[in-house]
Amino acid sequence: MLCAALLLASCLTNASEPQAGKPEPPKAPDAAVADRLTLRDGGVARGLVTSAVPGARGGVEMLVRRDWAEANLPSWFKTWDRAARSAAKPALAQRKSRLKAWRQERAANAPQNDPIVAWIDQELIRLDDAKSSAQTPLLAVRVPRSDVRELVRQPKSSGRLLALGWLCGLKDVEATPIADLQLSLEGRGFLTEGDALPSLDRMLPVVSEPDARWMARRAATELAIDPDLRFIRYQGLLLPDTKLGQPLAVGGLDASAAIGEIAKLLDPNAAQADPLAPALEKIAARGRSGAAVTRLEIAPDMSHVTVESALWVRGPRGWIAWGSRTATVRPEDVDVGVEQNIAGDPQVQAAFDIVEKLGLGAIAGDLKQRSIKIGAATSKALGIARAEFNQELDALALPVLEQAPEPAPAVGGTQPQGGKTATARSGADPRP
Repeated sequence: MLCAALLLASCLTNASEPQAGKPEPPKAPDAAVADRLTLRDGGVARGLVTSAVPGARGGVEMLVRRDWAEANLPSWFKTWDRAARSAAKPALAQRKSRLKAWRQERAANAPQNDPIVAWIDQELIRLDDAKSSAQTPLLAVRVPRSDVRELVRQPKSSGRLLALGWLCGLKDVEATPIADLQLSLEGRGFLTEGDALPSLDRMLPVVSEPDARWMARRAATELAIDPDLRFIRYQGLLLPDTKLGQPLAVGGLDASAAIGEIAKLLDPNAAQADPLAPALEKIAARGRSGAAVTRLEIAPDMSHVTVESALWVRGPRGWIAWGSRTATVRPEDVDVGVEQNIAGDPQVQAAFDIVEKLGLGAIAGDLKQRSIKIGAATSKALGIARAEFNQELDALALPVLEQAPEPAPAVGGTQPQGGKTATARSGADPRP
């Protein structure tokens, strides 16, 4: 594998023409983890391609490590660094103005030692340091189509490994064989499977963003910190999104006080006002800008359940649904063990108890069993929708809870005692 890469580099710099009529040998796959972009002058940039647009006006957008580019592509690095510094000035001014406005809104109703307020204060100090804010570990570069000779992309799973290697500070990670890098990361406690990219925000320069996206980033960040911004919506009910096993509550009420609220669903004469609007108004009054609303929809014949998790964002014209993830599951798709866990959950028992207290009589065994099955299907659908939804939130959220991993001396080295690397939202959950 390494010989093939060296042969390719030799061919790019060789001035002699290949013999006519002799076909070129097939290219061996690159064993290194990084994407490879061959430039018009024969130089090769290694990094993570984020976009490749064909056509005369297209080009390649790529993340490259600053130190690597300066050492291996010095002339290109000067151009890229100059462009990054030029773009950073208005972006930094915009970000600092937005952070100050966010702090003012949040601090008025934030608890003492609020992590978001503390992070904003630290971030404003960092952004005021012109050197640290400009010389970020990674550069986001754009190479026009006219400067591209060849592009070789690695699988998405390799991109995840490369990003984790950057976060860990591994040396020469771009040229490291995939198998060696995977072994090194696993030795440091990182989950290397999958193709989800961890957040690289703290390694990249600040960029200008539309107001709508900035508010979505604020909302996603608040959802990572504040526990009371998540709701479950079913018909005319809006429930706090509590974890399985916690007591049932409706709108903050315990099970007994919730009976009157649930009874309204059975009264055809009761006004069915939208419970979401006042809940969002209360969130806005506290200076918050986001909410996660999970909507449950059970088929009338209990043949399936659909779950939709949506991010609601407060903008200048009110609240809007920014994006959502949906999952549909049938009861027969759920394992028996899951049904047993659902049957023993106190929320389920409380729900049956509420129905009996409403004067509807005892629930028949077959109806109770069907309800448990649809509850198990709901639990599975929730898991699917939330996993995708939370992954999107992680990509949006600012690195408030993130801590930089300890740099490693070299790929394949041993991990110091007590030096396990993990970040709060990197997508690289450490194994036990």
